[in-house]
Amino acid sequence: KEAGHVVYDGFASLAMKIKDFTPHASYTKPGEGGLSRMNLYLRDIMQHFETVRAVRDSETPIGLRLFCFALIHISPLLLAPYWNHFCREQTATELPSQYGCESGYFVGIVYVLIVITLYRVQTELENPFDGDGADDVNWDMWRAQLEDLSCYGAEGPKKRALKSALRQSSSYQG
Repeated sequence: KEAGHVVYDGFASLAMKIKDFTPHASYTKPGEGGLSRMNLYLRDIMQHFETVRAVRDSETPIGLRLFCFALIHISPLLLAPYWNHFCREQTATELPSQYGCESGYFVGIVYVLIVITLYRVQTELENPFDGDGADDVNWDMWRAQLEDLSCYGAEGPKKRALKSALRQSSSYQG
């Protein structure tokens, strides 16, 4: 269920590879010849992973959700008498209402629309990794980019040839 340990294991193996690379690069100290820069990159990767993980693990507290639920469903009922006061008959001691009954309905509808919109925004922003919102992380794009990047480097020509052969065979079958 928890895949973070795989990433941390990868960080540990990357740190060991940087450490093992130090004597092969003819450096006596770990910070010489750009090796400290590799350690800084590793640190940055780990910090960004922790930031992403914090975003994924944080969610709206249940108390705030219940408050929003109450605000949306109960407050219009509690505020209805106040909005209804716009429609009541004017007595001689009060100034006449400038807006009339329509303003009570307008204020009530605008209030409910604003609160429901804010609640929906909150629920949409809750989890950017679930893939059901317009602003969520597009994992398919990341996978495609990683697949393209794997076609470069020492094994790149073999992988590109294999990929090209697979494309050609699928086009002949289709």
